[in-house]
Amino acid sequence: MRFSLNDAFRATGTRFALYAQSPVLDGFAEPETIYVSSPRGTLLPGPADDRMYVIQPHEKQPYAGDALPPFRGPFSPMAMPSSDGHFDHLSPDDPGFRNAHMFGTVRRVLDIWEIYLGGPIPWSFANTHPRLELIPYVPWDNAHFGWGFIECGEGKDDQGVLRPFALNFDILAHETGHGMLFSIVGMPQPETLTTAYRGFHESASDCIAMISALHFDTFIDHVLNITQGNLFVENEMNRIGELSRTRQIRRASNAMTLRDVIAVNTDPNKATGKQIHALGQPLTGAVFDVIAEFFLDRLIALKVVDADSVQQVRIAASSDRLHAVDSALFSIPYHADPKGFAMALAQARDMLGLRLAECWRRLTPDDFTFEGMVETLLTVDAEISGPMNRQLILECFEWRGLSLEKVDNRQ
Repeated sequence: MRFSLNDAFRATGTRFALYAQSPVLDGFAEPETIYVSSPRGTLLPGPADDRMYVIQPHEKQPYAGDALPPFRGPFSPMAMPSSDGHFDHLSPDDPGFRNAHMFGTVRRVLDIWEIYLGGPIPWSFANTHPRLELIPYVPWDNAHFGWGFIECGEGKDDQGVLRPFALNFDILAHETGHGMLFSIVGMPQPETLTTAYRGFHESASDCIAMISALHFDTFIDHVLNITQGNLFVENEMNRIGELSRTRQIRRASNAMTLRDVIAVNTDPNKATGKQIHALGQPLTGAVFDVIAEFFLDRLIALKVVDADSVQQVRIAASSDRLHAVDSALFSIPYHADPKGFAMALAQARDMLGLRLAECWRRLTPDDFTFEGMVETLLTVDAEISGPMNRQLILECFEWRGLSLEKVDNRQ
């Protein structure tokens, strides 16, 4: 069996209907019923609890400058729980569905990473704002996390149709990731902020989104079906924040190295947002490679695919020659045992999630470096499983310029 959040919270939790990926994508047009840890019957209209609340203003511009929650203007009616305390009764055309979807997504992401961390994640802004304000819509082609809030706009798909970011699990998980990381890793002082820390924040938030999506059983099954068991093939798992079938915000599986992006010794206050997002891509790519390698190892350990076939795929992926590999090496065993592949991917997901969570817990935000993060991840992995994964993890980071040696300090 694979670990299931739904099974963990089914007896006492609250139901929500969430899209595992953007509803414009094939296979995700209908929301999936899931359970979150909030005890059934405890959530207030909004939804709301003692940690966060959803509010939809009638008119509001994105928070900027000194503007901070709480919003004090008029707002639309709140999403109401059903008579038994759940929120999955709201259909996508219900005005309150976005509210419930946003709350349910943030709560689910928190559930996942609080399990990996072994306890609750307090808000970094709790000294001034005890609750996180969630706003499903502002007139803006973006979404962001800020001091005490997450708010979403909307973006156009390939046909020019505006799609609300509040219904995009990846985007919401990414912004929730920023909020969690400020709590887990901390916030640097202005004089100790580094460009590497800013790039790390974007990358780690993307990784939070990717791993969180893998907690939808339907998402795992969909990814494996599309790829026929080969994660190196283009798929929804390695496309973060998909806006359409052909557009995504970033790619988890990418070929970028530190030589392709801004130098890490760039003044953090002069680097643009676009440059910082790009800087995080080599780190995200390395993490994706690690989960793919863990997945291959679990396929062998579970006796789902033979070691020779796995080695052929590994060599082809590392030399960019996947097109030359016989697809039957994975497709035949996948069709023979799809549940075995799903188990391997779920185990790889949790192996990486546990290691990343503990790694982040040990990091300090001041004078942050990429090589320090890699070293910490290796230390955590060694404590969990000894030396068996060290070379595998090192290779995933080193070819991107992310190693224990001093990273590229180009002027």
